[in-house]
Amino acid sequence: MDKKGQTLIIFVILIPIIITMIAIVVDVGILTHEYEKTRGIIDNGIEIYFEKKRKEEITNILKLNDIPLENLKITETENAIEVSIAYQIESLFGKIVNLKNYKIEIQRKGILKEGKVKITKKE
Repeated sequence: MDKKGQTLIIFVILIPIIITMIAIVVDVGILTHEYEKTRGIIDNGIEIYFEKKRKEEITNILKLNDIPLENLKITETENAIEVSIAYQIESLFGKIVNLKNYKIEIQRKGILKEGKVKITKKE
């Protein structure tokens, strides 16, 4: 029996599956990068806040890094500050399955204890 055509059929079937998997990996990578970048910027802003005691420092550092500020919420207490932000980024390949945007939501809390800043996820 001649089996030369079987490899071609398997290859043709697997190509869309492989391309879909690559697209998912790229979109998840973009989403993870944006989330970690924003989280790091907020953490740096919280540290700067405790140095200068001005919540505008957090807003300024977010503006400098082109993070949308529409849904930014900053709450100050005596030795703590809470920062919440939510915004959307455009999907690269998600449009194929009608996912035009991904939502990024970050909530961080900074506490000044014994002269050191401790940053945690806001509960």
